[in-house]
Amino acid sequence: MPISSDKRIPGGSFTSPADEHRPARPVDAHATTERRRWPRARRLGGLALLVFAAFSAGLIFSPPLQAGRFNPYQKLGVFTKVLSYIETHYVEDISETDLMYGAARGLTDVLDPHSRFMDPDEYGKLKKETEGNEEIDGIGIDVEKRKNHFVIISPIEGSPAGRAGIEPGDIIKRVDGVEISTLEFDDAITRMQGPAGSEVALVVDRHGRELTFRIKRARYEVKAVEGKLVEEGIGYIKIRVFSTNTDPSLGELLDQLSAKSKGLKGLILDLRRNPGGLLDQGVRVADRFIADGLIVKTVGKGGQVMDEAKAHSHGTWSGFPMIALVDGATASAAEIVAGALQDHGRAVVLGTQTFGKGSVQTVIDVDGCGSKPCGLKLTVARYYTPNGRSIQGQGITPNIVVEATAPDLGEADLPRERDLHKRLRNEQGEAQVEARRLDDYQLQMALDYLHSWSVFAKQMAKK
Repeated sequence: MPISSDKRIPGGSFTSPADEHRPARPVDAHATTERRRWPRARRLGGLALLVFAAFSAGLIFSPPLQAGRFNPYQKLGVFTKVLSYIETHYVEDISETDLMYGAARGLTDVLDPHSRFMDPDEYGKLKKETEGNEEIDGIGIDVEKRKNHFVIISPIEGSPAGRAGIEPGDIIKRVDGVEISTLEFDDAITRMQGPAGSEVALVVDRHGRELTFRIKRARYEVKAVEGKLVEEGIGYIKIRVFSTNTDPSLGELLDQLSAKSKGLKGLILDLRRNPGGLLDQGVRVADRFIADGLIVKTVGKGGQVMDEAKAHSHGTWSGFPMIALVDGATASAAEIVAGALQDHGRAVVLGTQTFGKGSVQTVIDVDGCGSKPCGLKLTVARYYTPNGRSIQGQGITPNIVVEATAPDLGEADLPRERDLHKRLRNEQGEAQVEARRLDDYQLQMALDYLHSWSVFAKQMAKK
């Protein structure tokens, strides 16, 4: 899970910089050439070696915050008494550092699942994971702790966990035979981490069934953005995470695809299994396809509007239909993008209900932890789509609901004319024509809908 973007933002607010992030481009489609589940090391969202915790809607660095309404000196009485009892009477010696880190984690344990205290090592890994494409040693999963459950938000595509068959929603029960429901988050993560070549055994609960996976840790690379032409004029772009280089990488890829096809006639933006990342990158990505209006609004403590990120017409990619693919592991900044495209009518959202993370986190340096700072990831705001929707706990409802796998219609057993005895021959030739279908059912459906777009466009043109 990403943390800060490329700059520190006072007070933890975020901005969507004016369009210095992209060059001027024509709007005409055929003329265009334009927050524990990534470039040199991985994916961001908790994914690291194994990954850190769940989703960050838009993590941003923040300087130390102002003191709040609590008077800490009035509250320290209980804390110092408990600390004194532990130091004096606890059966084993325990370091002051471990006590302090444990106390800090205890404070965040009473908050929402996305807020947590990080020691210097964990904080350093989190920073590193927001830099872009990464090579990572580990198994590659995004994990979130919900009460006593460690839930897999998403396996990283191309990672050992992904190849082994780990799926979103799997609940980790045991790691190398150890029950982890009562472990602290860091302890559980440490058990899953390890050097490349070593092996870990995970027992997961999948819809009431226990499954065992023996996964060999390995080094793998995860790119934030990848894409290709699925056919002439129709581009496919997969955004796996919103790291510091997501938006510029997207811009370069759009240029390349447009140049190859002499202008895009349609685009499929794949946000499936994207756990989010940096909020400003999500805003910039949405801004590439929306000419004007609100992209996202964040509201903080007491209903105070922290920011309203708006689109800019400069360099907007428009004039062609878009479909955004989503699923249950589409979260945070990815939901911001899908919600903005949906509310503006810029894209049809296709797939299944998204994760439903409607909050924003900031990450703050905490001094006093030695040569390197600790970190505090704190939920500071809720976000709302352009139409004022909060998707917290709800998710984005697709315009077209399409499950991940095709329904079994049993058509393979139906007789066809060509199966009949003494049928007439086709005087134009007996070559059997079968429509080429992709293995990815949702992607195939998106492609089918883009094809229908061109058919209706021709009909409207005749009128």
